[in-house]
Amino acid sequence: MTDPLLLPLERSADSRLVGGKAAGLRALHAAGFAVPRGLCVTTALYQQCLKAAGIDGPAEWQALLRAPDEQRAMARGRIHHHLMTVTWPPGFRQDLESRLVELNPDAETRWAVRSSATNEDADHASAAGLYSTFLGLPTAGLLHAIRDCWASLWEDRVLQYLLRVEGESPCPAMAVVIQPMVHAVAAGVAYSIHPVTGRTSQVFINAVPGLASALVGGEVEPDQYMVEMDEELCRPMRIRRRQLARKQRKLVTTSHGVHGETIPESAQQQGSLSDGQLYELAQLSKQVEQAFGHPIDLEWAYDAERLWVLQARPITGVRPLPTLTNDECEWTRANLKETMPELPSPLGLSFLEQFMDAYIIGPYRRLGCTVPDGLSSVRVLHGRPYLNVTLFYTLVSQLHGNPAFLTEQMGGEPLTFTPRVRSLGAVALLRAGLAIMREWRRVVREGPPTFEAMKAMAETYRSESVQHFSVSELSEKLDALGRWLDAHELTYGIAGGVAQSLQAMGTFLPGWLGSDWRELLNASLQGQGTVISAQQIVRLAELAELAFREEPVRRWFLDDGWTAAKFPEPLAGTTFLRRFEQYLADYGHRAVGESDIMSPRMSEQPEAVLGVIRTQVRTGEVRRPRDILSRQVAQQHEALAEIRRRFGWRWHRGGIFRWWHRRLTRFCVLREANRHHLMYYSLAVRRLLFRLGEQMVERRVFAMPDDIFYLTMDEQRALTNGDRQHWQGLVRQRRDERARNEQRHVPDTIRDWEAIVQEEPPSTSSGREGSLRGIPISAGEITGHVRVVRSTADWGRVSPGDILVVPVIDPGMAPLFGMAGGLIAEMGGTLSHGAIIAREYGLPVLVNVPYATTQLRENEQVTIVSSTGTIRRVVP
Repeated sequence: MTDPLLLPLERSADSRLVGGKAAGLRALHAAGFAVPRGLCVTTALYQQCLKAAGIDGPAEWQALLRAPDEQRAMARGRIHHHLMTVTWPPGFRQDLESRLVELNPDAETRWAVRSSATNEDADHASAAGLYSTFLGLPTAGLLHAIRDCWASLWEDRVLQYLLRVEGESPCPAMAVVIQPMVHAVAAGVAYSIHPVTGRTSQVFINAVPGLASALVGGEVEPDQYMVEMDEELCRPMRIRRRQLARKQRKLVTTSHGVHGETIPESAQQQGSLSDGQLYELAQLSKQVEQAFGHPIDLEWAYDAERLWVLQARPITGVRPLPTLTNDECEWTRANLKETMPELPSPLGLSFLEQFMDAYIIGPYRRLGCTVPDGLSSVRVLHGRPYLNVTLFYTLVSQLHGNPAFLTEQMGGEPLTFTPRVRSLGAVALLRAGLAIMREWRRVVREGPPTFEAMKAMAETYRSESVQHFSVSELSEKLDALGRWLDAHELTYGIAGGVAQSLQAMGTFLPGWLGSDWRELLNASLQGQGTVISAQQIVRLAELAELAFREEPVRRWFLDDGWTAAKFPEPLAGTTFLRRFEQYLADYGHRAVGESDIMSPRMSEQPEAVLGVIRTQVRTGEVRRPRDILSRQVAQQHEALAEIRRRFGWRWHRGGIFRWWHRRLTRFCVLREANRHHLMYYSLAVRRLLFRLGEQMVERRVFAMPDDIFYLTMDEQRALTNGDRQHWQGLVRQRRDERARNEQRHVPDTIRDWEAIVQEEPPSTSSGREGSLRGIPISAGEITGHVRVVRSTADWGRVSPGDILVVPVIDPGMAPLFGMAGGLIAEMGGTLSHGAIIAREYGLPVLVNVPYATTQLRENEQVTIVSSTGTIRRVVP
């Protein structure tokens, strides 16, 4: 039986006869996708014309593959001439014309003519862009276009490509696809997987206005989009990237063919596709992938009415990555921003990275959790550190925990993309659970002696006692302290105890207590009197009360020419001075941004604390410590009584609650005690480092002692080992970079690291508009005046009862809590140190209030309602 010369696309199933492209379009049509109707000029016509021209295709092909370049060019020219002049078989023209009329009877129809070689769109090699395509042709131009498609099979670029990917391959044959032109409003290419990383959850889309021929040919810069998919549901979740190009011209189809149009300047940077179109296209790409059984790249076009599929070919040369990469993860400044300055030192950043890897991620690995190679827990952008939220999501999920609590516990914004995670099996989970319980018992047992040892370090390495140490001795002491911390670090076990307790209570309390369970729980955690960081607030209140009562001290604070400089002289012999010095002895090692070792400690700049006391003395609004404590205890008792009332006769609920409540209280106390005493350790290291910096100034290696903080930990070791690098030049570069970073603004959440690095705004739904809402982390309702506090320079403006509006709740701000009426923070979580202090003190607090420091105006009166998580503006 003779093979047909023409076939409708819906019957073009035999790739030997219709080529890869036509067979692919037929498969798309058969699967129910929208493909423009068309016609296939089969390989039978091509073979018949070759024979009529006296060309032995297979023999000529093999000869060309082996021929030198000069002979190859001559042979190709001869074949090209024969193909372009061979006579058409009898009746072919008439048959073609009648088939075209059936497709579209309009005489002014414009046609798309595309090659469909038998080696095109193959699984191992797509041959994309090798062969000829013609757009916008009139009917009279189709015969010539068919010949051109045939001739393109013999181009040198085809031979070179096939030699590279297939070696001496058999001779392909050429079919041709003819379809009416789609009057495209937008067109482009969609990849059902990321074309670089191979990530299967990301659909990558290139789009331009009008026709996509210039895009496919690489002549224009397209808009680029990345859509994150839920692979199990084959459903788009979010637009992860939206990178818009300036598009000055577009190709459009008219009755006269394809021509270019200028895009108005006002529209040149508008997106080619709407969000709805992007979601539709991403879902279509995944559906086509499922239908074909392999990843595809899809040529598509939107006309005024619908989305059309123009071609689907296998994606070749991309191996899907089996694990996550850093660029795919989501990152947050929450948690870190609470305890580090806006711009940490290079030394502080390098310590953070090593601390997280050794003391937080390391224990997860030992529990059996998988951490992909190359995935880091911390990343730095413009001098600011970020935590890998996605990584922690995977770790919690592997341990069968509920990652939904991550945002509440860490602060920041919820994850928008959640990767698939393989949880630990039953045996591994049991083993991990036993290891976690052992770690909890260890931190409870070893916590007190470890804390005492860290406090002793600060006493051992006082500034005056380290003066006689040589460089080598300083290096030995620093190394010894590092080894000690390796053996005694407790952070993971303590944080895990708090997180596990909160997660357990967050699982059963909503059903037992109702929607305000969180407010009741927060209130029940007040008034314990054992959280060491909160105790300093009571101590500060005692100092303020004493300053108000002790006449010489009160006069000094009320003096119009007051200055905190040299405060011991005017306060000599007073009870206040003695108790203030004891306060500094107990809390002076703390600081704002204290997790960075470069941050000056409170004892090094006590003026800020004295300024807080002065404000209370001048206003006369001194809060008595016993009132603070009694208020906390009363609120705690009220909350616990209400919880018991709601449990009612269900005694087992009360028992479960008390067990977890005791554990949560114990670990919250341990958590703050651990931070408090780690700062003693940090102070000892700081003094040793500062003395090392002084030694380097004496040797003319540094210009200033604090240059030491501009080196990383590895560089500091190289310095003490005698490395003769030009350290002053390196420090100058770091200082200059820090100054540049101070002028930069960075987002608190990064969902597309690549786009941020490229200075492209990330696609996000958060913005400055909308109601002021947040997560309540401490119970209560309070009305007060807004006081925006960004640094210690703002402390002096705080008056009693003010509502502090801050980027984050830094635990170093604790001295202000004695005056504040409430707190509003742009970022934060229930597990943050500042949150624990504020809750212990009983301040109403809302966190995760986007742009609060810019949306709320100084002196504006607002009301915090923690029960609803809202902020109400008070209209005068």
